[in-house]
Amino acid sequence: MKIDYLIQNGTVIDPKAGVHEKKDIYIKDFCIVDPQKEAVEVSPDHTIDATDMLVVPGLIDFHTHIFHTGSTISIHPDMMLPLGTTAAVDAGSAGCANFDAFYQSVIIPSQIHIKSFLEVYSGGQLDPKLCEDFNPQLYNKEKIARIFERYPHNLLGLKIRFSKGVVPTESGLTYIEKAIDLAKELEDQFGRKVRLCVHTTNAPTPAGALAKILREGDIFCHCFQGAGNTILTADGKIDEDILAARERGVIFDAANGKGNFGLKAAKAALQAGFLPDIISSDLTTDKFNMPPYDKNLLLVMAKYLALGLDLDTILKAVTATPAKIMGMEKKIGTLTPGAYADIAILKLKDKSYIQKDFQEDTIQCSKIPVPQLVMLKGEIQYCQPDFYL
Repeated sequence: MKIDYLIQNGTVIDPKAGVHEKKDIYIKDFCIVDPQKEAVEVSPDHTIDATDMLVVPGLIDFHTHIFHTGSTISIHPDMMLPLGTTAAVDAGSAGCANFDAFYQSVIIPSQIHIKSFLEVYSGGQLDPKLCEDFNPQLYNKEKIARIFERYPHNLLGLKIRFSKGVVPTESGLTYIEKAIDLAKELEDQFGRKVRLCVHTTNAPTPAGALAKILREGDIFCHCFQGAGNTILTADGKIDEDILAARERGVIFDAANGKGNFGLKAAKAALQAGFLPDIISSDLTTDKFNMPPYDKNLLLVMAKYLALGLDLDTILKAVTATPAKIMGMEKKIGTLTPGAYADIAILKLKDKSYIQKDFQEDTIQCSKIPVPQLVMLKGEIQYCQPDFYL
């Protein structure tokens, strides 16, 4: 059997398949294949020796801002490719007034796989000095419905920011309720799931009160934020309404960001056994590749290694889990035959360095995953100069 690439001698970690072992990976055309099932001799055009390396599915960054042609906070999505990220979700950078422009100018020409949330505010997140107005009376429901009808393959749901100064302190929860009502209307109209993604940093209500009204499949993002109301009670335990929300299927995304992660909250939550379903970066222009807060997804993963999570758990949160929520679990986030050959070959290096949270609290890190080669749909998009010689 003629194949394009054979990756051999590496330690393959694929949480979706339950694999953590030395194993060969075979690639033909766009996809991963299993020629051994056909009992034929393999003849690769190229052989990549991954000795002492980790071979993992291409990483998925579930919370990013990548509307770089229309939002000053956004980066170019393909800038993440050398960092091992082969798929991303934009967390509401565009609203119904400019989503067409986002799709045409960014999503279509980009190489990585992209899904999106549509912000309920028509203009989206244009600039940090322009605060959105989430007043439900301003919803352009007709235009929102048209966008959902036009891009059913791309849109995962709606996005709203639930922070003091962004929504009213006294009636902020009504804004969430109205956004959920809108999601339900869209579900009834189009017959498919419309999730609500909620930015929760410095919320005007207790975190449990917010989580209590979220539905199965909705996204509680920045779950380890440390400003104001956190997911912890005064005695350091996880809020019972947070635990109940998880039990009924609310998704908790770490969505690190520069100001959306608190070490004290994260340490207490992890000690209580509350792990994030998803680990993502919330990358924007003010922090992308800029230490020490939220340099990139790889550094966020390294932070969770320092916090005591094992590598398999972390990889599941940046591959299999987000792939399932994106509706692409058979194509991305896994190295099983039939999936796209989206692959990152990583070297887990020893490195002593500091990362910080928004309060300047520090954590000492000792490991860092460094991409040696990144493949997207069976094509090498990045390779370290001294690798694969």
